Amino acid sequence: MAKTLLFDTWGTLVDNYSIADVIEQYVFESHIAQNVAQDWRFQHKWAMFHVTLSDNFVPHPGLNEACLRWALDFHNVTLSDEEIKEINGQYHKLRAYPDVVEALKDLKDQGYVIKIVANPTKQMIEDHSRFAGTLPHIDEIISSGEEAKAFKPSPKVYELGIARAGCPKEDILWVTGHQWEAYGAVRQGLRVAWTNRQQQPKLQIGIEPTYTTKHLQHLADILRAENAAGKAAE
Repeated sequence: MAKTLLFDTWGTLVDNYSIADVIEQYVFESHIAQNVAQDWRFQHKWAMFHVTLSDNFVPHPGLNEACLRWALDFHNVTLSDEEIKEINGQYHKLRAYPDVVEALKDLKDQGYVIKIVANPTKQMIEDHSRFAGTLPHIDEIISSGEEAKAFKPSPKVYELGIARAGCPKEDILWVTGHQWEAYGAVRQGLRVAWTNRQQQPKLQIGIEPTYTTKHLQHLADILRAENAAGKAAE
């Protein structure tokens, strides 16, 4: 049974697209704000892949701002440098998914150690976790960008998480909302929970997460049932 849960945060605990609430204050129209938010996140994912694979690491929040500028240009939205920096500086205003806070409480009640291993800087993770209300349930924040100088799904990130988990590898469960991150964790020999909120089809490449759930509370329920069954069998 797992003892330490290593969580992703963007797209797993907090909703990146909720940044549209901030953008709308600058573009004055919700549909435009949602489009910019969507393509900001789209470019952001690919940029992290590109800079890691090309060994040309670009740290946050600079990479985040570059992707925001790309998304604004893509949608022909003109803002001043000051406004762009103001939006980028508010990227911590990301809402937790509706089930997340209660699910984290449940997991803590079950006795799990909860750590975040994620791409943003430690300060960025702390800020958005505080805004989202998840921070009180997190035991440690580990920035792969700052410590490993790499983004997921680089093996360096998983190696960092394993080294900092505080328990044997077999007692770790890696939890993510991203299929590609889940597959990378499986490749490193980890037990993995993929929170498949978007109900995406699985890519059939011979890699299978340990758990695939609809939301985080679903995972908490599964782990509670497994633990109860294990105790009953003792």
